[in-house]
Amino acid sequence: MTINASDVKLLKSQRLTDEADGGGRATGTPVVDGEVNNLFPDISRLDRTLGRINLRKGFAGVLTDNADAYLGAHCILTQAPADPRVSVLLFNSGSQTDERDDARSAIENYVVPATAASFELLGNQLAGQRSIAGVQREEHRLPEIGEVYQLVNGTTSSQYVRLVSVEATLENFIYEYSSGQFLTLPRRRLQLGIGSALLATYPGGSVNPAGTTATNAASQAKATVLSTQVADAAKYYGISPLAEAVAQGDLTLRVESVYAALVPSTNKETALLDQLAGYSRRQYLACGAARSPSLTFAQVVSGQSRSFLGTGALPGSITLTINGGVYADDKKGGFAFVSGSNTFSKIAIDYATGQIDAYKTTAYTGSASVTYTPAAAVTGETVTGEIPVDLSSRGYVYTLDLANAKPKPGTLTVSFLALGNWQELSDAGNGELSGQGSGSIDFASGSVSITLAALPDVGSSVLYSYVGDNAEAYTQRTGASVAAKARIRHRLPHDGIQPGSLTATYLVGGVTKTITDTGAGTLSGQASGTIVYATGELDMELTATPDSGSAISYSYQQGSVADNVLSVTPDAAGTVSGTIPGAPLQPGSVQMSWSVLQRQAVPSSATESTYEETLVLDRAVADNGSGGWVGVTGTLDYATGAFTLRVEESYDYKEYTYKQTGGWPFTSTELESTTTSLQEQYGGTLVTRAQPAGVSYGAQTDSQTAPQLAFDLLPEIAEPIVPGSLILAWGGDTYVDRDGVLYKGISSSTNAGSAVGAVDYAGGTATLSSYPSGKTASIDVQGCLTSNSGFAVVDATFRTPGAPLRPASLQLTAVRTDTAEVVTATADTNGTFAGPVIWGSVDVETGIVRLKFTADPDDTSGASDIPVIPALLRYNAVLYSSLPLNAELIGLDPVRLPADGRVPIYREGDVLVIQHTAETVIASPVAGATETLARAQQAAIEVVDAAGIALDPAQYTADRELGTVTWANPLILQDVDTNPLALPLTIRDRVEHMAVCSEVQISGALSIGAPLPWDLPAGETQVSSAVAWGDLQARLHTWYTQKTWNSGAPNWTDSPSGDSTTSNYNSLNYPPVATNKGAIAGKWAIVFTSATAFNVVEEKLGVITTGSTGSDCAPTNPATNAPYFTILAAGWGSGWAAGNAVRFDTDSCLGPLWIVRTVLSGQGSVEDDQFRIQIRGDAD
Repeated sequence: MTINASDVKLLKSQRLTDEADGGGRATGTPVVDGEVNNLFPDISRLDRTLGRINLRKGFAGVLTDNADAYLGAHCILTQAPADPRVSVLLFNSGSQTDERDDARSAIENYVVPATAASFELLGNQLAGQRSIAGVQREEHRLPEIGEVYQLVNGTTSSQYVRLVSVEATLENFIYEYSSGQFLTLPRRRLQLGIGSALLATYPGGSVNPAGTTATNAASQAKATVLSTQVADAAKYYGISPLAEAVAQGDLTLRVESVYAALVPSTNKETALLDQLAGYSRRQYLACGAARSPSLTFAQVVSGQSRSFLGTGALPGSITLTINGGVYADDKKGGFAFVSGSNTFSKIAIDYATGQIDAYKTTAYTGSASVTYTPAAAVTGETVTGEIPVDLSSRGYVYTLDLANAKPKPGTLTVSFLALGNWQELSDAGNGELSGQGSGSIDFASGSVSITLAALPDVGSSVLYSYVGDNAEAYTQRTGASVAAKARIRHRLPHDGIQPGSLTATYLVGGVTKTITDTGAGTLSGQASGTIVYATGELDMELTATPDSGSAISYSYQQGSVADNVLSVTPDAAGTVSGTIPGAPLQPGSVQMSWSVLQRQAVPSSATESTYEETLVLDRAVADNGSGGWVGVTGTLDYATGAFTLRVEESYDYKEYTYKQTGGWPFTSTELESTTTSLQEQYGGTLVTRAQPAGVSYGAQTDSQTAPQLAFDLLPEIAEPIVPGSLILAWGGDTYVDRDGVLYKGISSSTNAGSAVGAVDYAGGTATLSSYPSGKTASIDVQGCLTSNSGFAVVDATFRTPGAPLRPASLQLTAVRTDTAEVVTATADTNGTFAGPVIWGSVDVETGIVRLKFTADPDDTSGASDIPVIPALLRYNAVLYSSLPLNAELIGLDPVRLPADGRVPIYREGDVLVIQHTAETVIASPVAGATETLARAQQAAIEVVDAAGIALDPAQYTADRELGTVTWANPLILQDVDTNPLALPLTIRDRVEHMAVCSEVQISGALSIGAPLPWDLPAGETQVSSAVAWGDLQARLHTWYTQKTWNSGAPNWTDSPSGDSTTSNYNSLNYPPVATNKGAIAGKWAIVFTSATAFNVVEEKLGVITTGSTGSDCAPTNPATNAPYFTILAAGWGSGWAAGNAVRFDTDSCLGPLWIVRTVLSGQGSVEDDQFRIQIRGDAD
């Protein structure tokens, strides 16, 4: 008996419901083609409003009274619902008995399973990698592409891998065989690309003379190499029309979408506020000693209270005492209860801002005490970059060579866009990358291997960012280590001040204070400081600050000044000589100014081992009135103007050197600095300012109203301040910095304070516009971090945490390092930033932002660059996102599914069916005539009437090879049930092409392995992905006997428990029979109750019948009225006893299939809709 088309069925499952027990086993009831609500219920108004997911289980296969094989069984969607707000997906859980809850778990979970040769593993091979590193002796055979190996990690995991690429290099490995004694071992290093990602980590050893060590650096036993294979995540199958016409021979095609909706969702706009651009994983460094401020908690909303530390906090340093309980932070942003009364359900801390939120039934308002270490968020030498992805560079495996700026452990992040969704991998600090992919980092060499979990989208970029490993990059500057002073600076409106002529007065508490000029360039009286006579510049440290709103009055004598520019060249000692014009000169009136260049090493991503930044420093010196210079070596002859001056001083140059500690793969990198004394480089121009001898002086006055106060925070220290690290105590107030602004009086309940000045981070100063009077100059620096490696950037590349963005919604804020000025910019509708400081673009579809900070974007020399502080580079944006709905209402948990509710329906390796149906209208068919269609080699031909009802197949003969339809003679226009049909008739002929999908792109582009045989139009042509079961066939197998059957703990495994029986069944001559119509997927036991009688037991159905050895055993399957199996009486031997059992399994000729109908929120457009499923296979 052969398998006929009428034997192929789609059977209903036990329960066609969306309850937890929906689905189950197969029934014998077929789904009637074209019947309304044959699988799914109507769509309710509530479903249309909220959205809904319905799951239905079916079984596809054949019902015949034999066990003929249904070869290559698979099924596809051939027609999608006409309503665009309804989608249908297929997936196969692989279970004949699972229910809706099981299917739901399969949808919501990513499931992974988990295996040796002429090579061994080198180092750890991490789960998710698409390449493995191996090592072998040079004389051993190279592995070949296409070979399969198994990685075996003891008894914990194993996996098969097929090699897709092989790279081999000869290397010398160093082996320490005794303390300080080394061998060089030449070996072949292998980098083996594999077709599927690793599902578990496989430890590998390091090279030794015998091969590799037995364990890795973490003392884990190494894995052996045999062979390997992977089980991928749940796959979904669907249908989408062609977006573009295709031609015969094409190997690529484009569908309208590679996605289909699985979860109903609604669109929303999400605001991204105060996002840190570029490197987004902040680190916190202590900036001062522990503090213990008093806190006041205020209610935010019911059940939530809030207070603020006023500064950032070091994770793990906070002890909070509140409402009788003591709590300590857990370094993750939360607090753990320590002692006392635990009255709070939760307490959380934002380390960057010091915001503490406390939660309890009734909000707590009151005081609390806290001890913590203040900290600042730092990014170090942030390195960012991108690898553009195009058709030629697209792949799973990428490498980075970061040798010139090695990553700090725990700071590297890699982002990539796959099928429209950003994925990220991050470095856990132990040399491993994990997340949406895997990889490894050699901290010693800076080499990074990245294996992505999915192919990145063409046109996007693989982005990376990290902090360079510089342990000496930051220094804490507090207390006695710095001599911070409050100073007032002023420049008189005249040059050429007569030495000893200046007098200044100011009020403190209404009392006049006087400052006098000593005549030697210094000040005395109620201030100390300096005066430069040539320029009129004053730098004063007052004994007490002036009264608020008062002025400093100046009186002095002033005469004319001559400026000249000299061209001189320094000698080897850095000294220049020359003559100042206009001699003789007035002693005390001469000033020289020039510039010098210094080198500063800053680890970065430059091509050299270090990035050398050239610093330009301005120098100025005045004469001492007695033929010399103040603080600088040289001489001056006032009579002739001849001079010598040392313009190049020596300075300390820090050179950074990386050194490796530990062993692969857990290497960390330390950055050592060596200090070298170098000589400055003269800038080439010397400017002189002087008065001639006997110059006439005239009386002048000046007034400085409400003078600004300058905090000289880091005298003699040239390193810039880390933003957010300043805590100053002065005049009875505490000052902190925020984004370049100096605040005092920070409230612990609101975090607000009074803005009183600005901070110059690069210069190490702060300027106050308002301050209390009568305060001394000494400042207590309680918190301050400096960076000795520079942290300014002039460009940045980063991505937003999601895409697409609303056009013109991206707003950027940056702080200049040179002026502390806050600059802002907003992208226009084209995504462009057009200056005047911030230039660049944002791709609103991908969220990739590329910025340049410059006064002139066309200047490639760097002269126009404007440095900004990366830690203060922030942005706001509006993100378009999808909001999945309530899990109970829609029927699935959306949290564990894609955020936009869509899943890919095409994957590499899927079977695709490209199909197109053409229609030929026959207005008046002629009995016996033959209609020749426009094409041949059809997959199917059917005839329908004017209402779309199928003509009885007995009324025509279709030749699919030739593409013809011959009408019966006589021709009766009726359907299969003899109901009359109406003209005209329409011949529908479908052509199809089956091919393997070799590549999927987010644009809808699909690559196939076999060329198309026809020209096919867009829109009408459909591309389906196929659920494949392979060959289906009923069979009875895994037969064994067991001497004792334990009904309380039955053995349903594939091997006997305990002894087998001496009695057996003669299956050779009397083979048991299972048919496609009656067999189910089940585990059976014939349990003897006597020497001849037995019970028939199925694992899930229980005892279904009894029988005896004297008659055939053929229990009826009530779903199909055919036997589950037949065991012939003639086959039973003798010697059976009560308690004996025969175990066997049966397979059905059915493939399980879950069908998902997703209703998206919105108005429906079709009243009676339908979709079509085609079950396909082959048979003799």
